[in-house]
Amino acid sequence: MPRLHHVYPFAEIGAKVAEAEKGVEIQNWRFTGEELRRLHASISSSGQQAFTIQDCLTTYIVTVLNRCQEKPIRVVNNVCNYRKVKAPFVEENVAGNTVQTIVTEELPLDMVGIATAIRTSIIRSRDPQDLENWLSTATDHMLTTTNSGKSFFFKPYDDVLTVNATSS
Repeated sequence: MPRLHHVYPFAEIGAKVAEAEKGVEIQNWRFTGEELRRLHASISSSGQQAFTIQDCLTTYIVTVLNRCQEKPIRVVNNVCNYRKVKAPFVEENVAGNTVQTIVTEELPLDMVGIATAIRTSIIRSRDPQDLENWLSTATDHMLTTTNSGKSFFFKPYDDVLTVNATSS
C-alpha cells in the first residue's frame, strides 16, 4: 500500500500539497467513442486477454507519457470499484465509495504488456480473500493514522501514474 506510507500532522498537509503541485499543469484530453473503440480493438487484437476500454485508455496514456518524460512510467495505481465483488463483507446497497487502490507490477514497455499488467492487477484485487486482506489492512492503517492526529499525503512520483478508473 504505497499510497499510505506518507503521513503528516493535519497542519502540514496543505503545505505538502502546495509543494507537490508546483509545476503541475492540467491536461484535458478528449476522445470520441469511435476513437476509444479503435484503440480497444487495436490493443485487444492480440487475443491474449480481454481488456476493457479503460485498460486500453490507461495504456495509451502511459505510452504517451513515456515518450515525453525522462523517466518512464513503471507502475499504475488504479483506484477501482469493488462493489460487484461477491464476498460476504461487500454490501450491494452501500452508498459509500467502495474503491480500493490497486498497484500493478512493474510495467513492460509494449502496449499489450501494459494493458495485461493493468487487467491482471484488477482481476487479482477482485479475489475476495485479496480484497478482504487489503480492506482490513487499509482500514486499520487509516484509523490508526487518523487517531494519531495525522493524515495521508498521496505523494506524486514521476514514474507512477494514478488513475481514477472506477469504470474498470
